[in-house]
Amino acid sequence: MIRITLTASLVFLGIILTPAAMAENSCQLKYPLVLSHHFGIRSICPDSWTPDECMTREEDNIAKYCANWNDDQGCLDWVLPADEAQLPPRIDNLFDANLKRTSDIAQYHRYFSKDIVQALEACGNRVFIADKPAYASYQIRSASLRRTVLQALAETGADKVVIIGTSQGVQDARFMTAVQPVDLNNPSAGSMKNHVAAIVSLAGERLGAEIATIGITGMSLSNYGFGDGWIDPVAGEFFWDFEEGEKLNTDLQWREVGSTTTDAELFYQPMVLTENYDITNPVEYDLDLNMQFRSFLNGIAVLSSQYMQRDFYKNEEAWHALRKALDMKENSWEDLVNESNEACNGVGYFSYSARIRRWDYTYWGDSTFYLGVSALYGPNDGYTTMDSQNFGSIGYQHCANGESNFEHIKTLDGNILSHGYYHNFFTGRNKHYGPEKSWLQEPAPYKGNAAKFYVQVMRDLVERGY
Repeated sequence: MIRITLTASLVFLGIILTPAAMAENSCQLKYPLVLSHHFGIRSICPDSWTPDECMTREEDNIAKYCANWNDDQGCLDWVLPADEAQLPPRIDNLFDANLKRTSDIAQYHRYFSKDIVQALEACGNRVFIADKPAYASYQIRSASLRRTVLQALAETGADKVVIIGTSQGVQDARFMTAVQPVDLNNPSAGSMKNHVAAIVSLAGERLGAEIATIGITGMSLSNYGFGDGWIDPVAGEFFWDFEEGEKLNTDLQWREVGSTTTDAELFYQPMVLTENYDITNPVEYDLDLNMQFRSFLNGIAVLSSQYMQRDFYKNEEAWHALRKALDMKENSWEDLVNESNEACNGVGYFSYSARIRRWDYTYWGDSTFYLGVSALYGPNDGYTTMDSQNFGSIGYQHCANGESNFEHIKTLDGNILSHGYYHNFFTGRNKHYGPEKSWLQEPAPYKGNAAKFYVQVMRDLVERGY
């Protein structure tokens, strides 16, 4: 019997496939892609950096986003190129025309780089990017992600999506899939899991992010022990400032547009946490300093191992006080997302992880936290450990076919002489987060920068039937 391959058939019909075209087709999925971003965000050059440090660590991004550079004062005028306006964090809210951000977000990294998005689209994929509140509970963040998933379904006519999450964006996707209904006002209409084909985890924290665990543990001393309680931005200033504190919160919160027409007017408008906000709820509308800090604290709390695996460090009293301050109904992640609603639920879960072999002090900051996580927990990517990133060791029951619907695909750490890969490599926002020299990178097929890595992730999914 003669087998005629697809390629041979196309050649016979006079359709010539170039190697480039064949490679691009091999990374096109059956489903639209939804990108789910990580916790918070960082400015391109934090105020704590000197201009020299800024230029050393962010030279490429300064060339792209800084319209007026001063060697003594740093960037005096940040701009957002028109062809990146669609990349979150966005100025305009796609789902609520009455919400907007000021143009100050031009000085922040995009949640996913333009190179990553273009590489995914070059494969033929439709790409949709969530723009969730930076700091909030999983209930709030996953509800915002749900809107992007429904947008993808509506615009493409597909019945399912593939979600790629980075860091906390993975937990948002898992929470949405397991817990959120399609219609928040009519839960009986069906579950979001029916519209998710697969969730891809890039440095997701199934056991919590140890760096968040250190933060919550420290704040239990500073706020609960010595401050006026958990919701105390002054007592928690050290940890809040690690994420650039009030400035970042101020720049990233949505604002009610009202009748404003300029940035200056918008700046004084009420801060809003999320779409479909309740104007009578001070947690969601017209946020004061305490409520801004509360949002930050909520985002840290649910990312910690205290929440993700009920690891209370024998101080359940402080944890329950935190739950009360945040109006948290559940005691931990497992109360809502667990084996009963994730194992063999029709969704494929695939993980990739990053590992730092040794810290690169030339280009990376936050070394104190990396060293702390290393000393307390072991090998990590600067934020979270290898085990926490690994879906292969989740321990859920196998399905009827004898296999698990959770699989770990690849750990990135480069060769033995490499510094390894940093947690934020998967954002694509800085070339220094992974080995820049080819011989130090992962071997093929994972060799290359972040954009090329994402293309290989697509090929891995195609191979698995997506």
